[in-house]
Amino acid sequence: MHCSVQSETAIINQIMRDFTTITDMASVYVDIRGKVLSTKYSFTNFCNYMRSRPHTAKLCAYCDAYGGLESSRCGQFKPYRCHAGLSDFSIPIIAGGQLKGYILAGQTIVMDPSLPQIAPATDWHSSSELKSYYRKLPSFRREEMESAVHVLKLMTMHYFPEVAMGFGHLPDYLTQYTAPKEIALRPEIKRALAYIDKHLYQNPSLRDISAYVYLSETYFSKLFKKEMGLTLVQYVNQRKLDQAKILLRESDSPIESIAKALGFSRPSYFSKIFKEAMADTPHGYRKKYRA
Repeated sequence: MHCSVQSETAIINQIMRDFTTITDMASVYVDIRGKVLSTKYSFTNFCNYMRSRPHTAKLCAYCDAYGGLESSRCGQFKPYRCHAGLSDFSIPIIAGGQLKGYILAGQTIVMDPSLPQIAPATDWHSSSELKSYYRKLPSFRREEMESAVHVLKLMTMHYFPEVAMGFGHLPDYLTQYTAPKEIALRPEIKRALAYIDKHLYQNPSLRDISAYVYLSETYFSKLFKKEMGLTLVQYVNQRKLDQAKILLRESDSPIESIAKALGFSRPSYFSKIFKEAMADTPHGYRKKYRA
C-alpha cells in the first residue's frame, strides 16, 4: 500500500502509536540527520533527561542518525546499544526511492553483552537523577527485542514496501555518519560481561570473574570501573535487578524463589534493594504488570 506525501506523517504516527501500545516500547520518527519530526511516544524519563542536555542531546541525535543509516544500507534491522547503553533499533522510511527518515524504537535494557554499541559510552553514572531513571527502564530479553523489530518492520512495510529492499545508494552528505573509532570495550571486559550474564544465577564473584579473564582482582576492578563507569558489584546487582524484573513480569515463581535463584541469601534483603532501586516492592511491581 502506497501513501501520499500528505498522509505520510499521519501514517507514521499511527504506526508508532500502535507499536508502542502493543509493545510498551518508546518510539519516535527522525529525519536522516537525527532531528526529531514527530511526537515522542512513551519516551522514558531517562531519555528525556539525556535529550534535554546539549552535549548528550548531540550524542542522541548521532545515534539516531547512525543507527538508522546502518539499517538503511543493507535492509537488515538489528538491535544495538546507544551511547548511554540502552538498546534501540531503527526502521528506515523509504518512499519513491527516497530515504525520508527513520522510526526509532526501544529505550530498553537488554541483558545481552553481544549487542553492538554504536557510539562511545557516556559516563552518566555519577548522576543520581539518571541512576534513578535508569532503574525504572523496561527490561526485555534479546528474543523479545528481535520480535519487536520484526513487528515494527511488518507494520512499516505495509505502507512503505520499499523498506524491504534497503537503500544501497546513500547521499554524499550522509558519509559523515561513519562508524566511530575505538568504541568497543576491551576484550577482557567483553568476556567478563558474557561470563556475568551466563553465571548470573550462580552469584559470580570478583575472584571468579578476574580469574576467567586472566587478570588480577585489583587490576580487573580498576579496568572494569574505567570501561563501564560503575563498579563490578554495582553492575552485577544492576543485572540481577534487570533479570528480577523480567521474572516478576513473566513467571509465576514465588518472590522468595526469585531472590534465592539470583543469589540473595535473604528474601528481605532482595526486597529491600529492589524497593530502593524501583521505588516499589517486588510484589507491587508484579501486581502492576499483572493488572
